Amino acid sequence: MSGLLIAVLLLLDAGCGTERPEGDGGPEQSANSSGDSGGATRKYETIKGVIEIPAQPERIVATQYLGHLLTLGVKPVGAGGASMKQYFLKDRIEGIVDIGDDASALEAIASLEPDLIIRPSDKNYEQFSKIAPTIVIPWGQKDVYEELRDFGDLLGKSKEAEAAIAHFESKVAEAKKKLEGVVAPGETVGVYEIWAKSFWAVSESFGRGTRNLYTSLGYRPPDSLKDIVRKRGSSGLDMSLETLPQYAADHMFVSVYAADGGDKRAEDIMNSELWKSLPAVKNGRVYRLNIDQFAAGDLISLEKQLELQTEMLLSGASKRK
Repeated sequence: MSGLLIAVLLLLDAGCGTERPEGDGGPEQSANSSGDSGGATRKYETIKGVIEIPAQPERIVATQYLGHLLTLGVKPVGAGGASMKQYFLKDRIEGIVDIGDDASALEAIASLEPDLIIRPSDKNYEQFSKIAPTIVIPWGQKDVYEELRDFGDLLGKSKEAEAAIAHFESKVAEAKKKLEGVVAPGETVGVYEIWAKSFWAVSESFGRGTRNLYTSLGYRPPDSLKDIVRKRGSSGLDMSLETLPQYAADHMFVSVYAADGGDKRAEDIMNSELWKSLPAVKNGRVYRLNIDQFAAGDLISLEKQLELQTEMLLSGASKRK
């Protein structure tokens, strides 16, 4: 641990004995002792209990959820490495510091002197909370609309959250109109991902555009995947290749995680007789996804993914005529 981080943590530890007004977690705010309204705070209820946070945080660090913040027009001073690499956020991250991953994030976060930290889990919570008030919003436990509304409440951006949701709903309505009749009544849609040692049927919590297909467009997964797809916090089903036919949909969206030989395995699978026997393959209803484009699940990314999914489905339907 570097001298910088040690110094920061020791300084914060020294101030831990300062008494703070107790409350019931309501929305009341209090100014700092100098009367400077810029130091106003409020109580906020989290999974770690009620904590005191800035009423108007100005130096936010988010180890996840960068897309939600940018959707609300909030640019953090620092963000996690994976978020900074999200395909459809790249033109919006100028001026944001890449803090890396959890293993190296503490020192980078401390150097940014944040007034609020946002985390997707409570791993190492005590260490983060010594740097600044830390909000834990568990990853994948809520729908994107619920998450965005939570962020709107947290940051005083509820109007912006509702405006973003309304905008996205208008895009969904446009896509539905374009796609009328492309997926016939009774036909199923599934999202799959091939890894070096796994073959996933992807759940809504894992992303890959599933939220658009199942919730927004209202397409139905195969009955064999219905409960798996909807299960919150689940990555999905890791199936054996032999069982794929019972989980295969009429329309299959497929991505490949190329690391460790995943790309070679995908090539072998797609050249196999089992793969070629699937109805979706025979009928030209397999749509290849760029995993980088479909990794994120914020509304900025979902809107772009919806455009791509709509194009794929329309192009496929045109080729089959």
